[in-house]
Amino acid sequence: MAAADESQGKLRLGALGDSAAAHFLADHRGEGLSIEAIVEGLATRMVEDGVPLMRVSVNLSDYHPEVIGRSYAWIKGQGIEITDRAFTPKRSETYNESPIKIIHDGAGGLRRKLEGPDAVLDFAVTRELREQGATDYVGMALDFSDTTRHFVSWTTDRSGGFSTDEITFFDHVLPLMCMRLELAHARRITEQLLTTYLGNDATRRIMSGGIRRMPGEDIAAVIFYCDLRGFTRLTDTLPPSDVIALLGEYYDAVAGPVRLHGGDVIKMIGDGMIAIFRIRDGVDAGRTAREAVDAAREARAALESLPPERLPDGVDRLAAGFALHVGQVTFGNIGSRDRLDFTVIGPAVNEVSRIEPLTKVLGHSLLVTADFANLSSGIETKSLGIHSLRGVREPREIFTIP
Repeated sequence: MAAADESQGKLRLGALGDSAAAHFLADHRGEGLSIEAIVEGLATRMVEDGVPLMRVSVNLSDYHPEVIGRSYAWIKGQGIEITDRAFTPKRSETYNESPIKIIHDGAGGLRRKLEGPDAVLDFAVTRELREQGATDYVGMALDFSDTTRHFVSWTTDRSGGFSTDEITFFDHVLPLMCMRLELAHARRITEQLLTTYLGNDATRRIMSGGIRRMPGEDIAAVIFYCDLRGFTRLTDTLPPSDVIALLGEYYDAVAGPVRLHGGDVIKMIGDGMIAIFRIRDGVDAGRTAREAVDAAREARAALESLPPERLPDGVDRLAAGFALHVGQVTFGNIGSRDRLDFTVIGPAVNEVSRIEPLTKVLGHSLLVTADFANLSSGIETKSLGIHSLRGVREPREIFTIP
């Protein structure tokens, strides 16, 4: 890293108070910006400050089950670009040969000149940037207060690269960057973890302060329930590690279509999954019903198309029963004083869970209730007769979808 002499350092410290970038980072005025908005806002204001930036890239860790890190890159003339680094059990060669690894391993910073005979092009990213006209590349550590270490890089295409004053300016702005980014990152990670474990609606409520026991909210919804066929036999014959792997394939197949069609997965208990498709004000209930049916059909097809090599030895295919109902459910917190759970309860929830076992008896993998069949959805249904349901007072007419 190039370092400024004492007089230059004092000069930049004095100028920091007049910097548009520093003001942006220090005074958020109660505005909760996203990470991408912070990166873009910082880069554009640094350009206002006279720094000849071609690119600014911030790399932060991520807590999504399939993503290990996320890059937020501002590019001159293009705006912000977000790239995810997929999670793999082993670190990729791309990471091992990157400047990010050097920072993660303890270096405070690094610099690579990209023009002239003395250019150092030991990273893929610096070679790519050189081809795009970049002349200088500076990487620095973003050290958060939770002891995690992240990465920011600065790139210019000005002939001669960055000046010593400009690199010193990066050093002075760095603590403000860390504070602002850490707050936004912590909120993003919190929302991401809650969504992963609780679903979209519960996360929204919790982040809005709904963290105490109180009367739940009554909502109209299509209730979606599915259950894996033969799960008891599988748990008796397969080692636990294989059962967990099998459940991962199962839930990928059934939960993905639900989320794709606007549903919210509420619970995954053993091999059973309950989800809701909320019927929102101003939205045709028939349209919501069609989304739920499409989700069930696609989930069924996804299970049927799982290749045997992705399943444990001795398991050729997976199948499930699906049930759909429509009605009022109560969505809210239940539990003890200090251990709560967001869930949906109500007679409609009980009823749909009692209908699904009939898929084995009636020989149809998708069953719906009369209430669902009566929606003006344009979906063709076929009555399978009146049936008694365990724990439900009156027999119910059950339908299937041809």
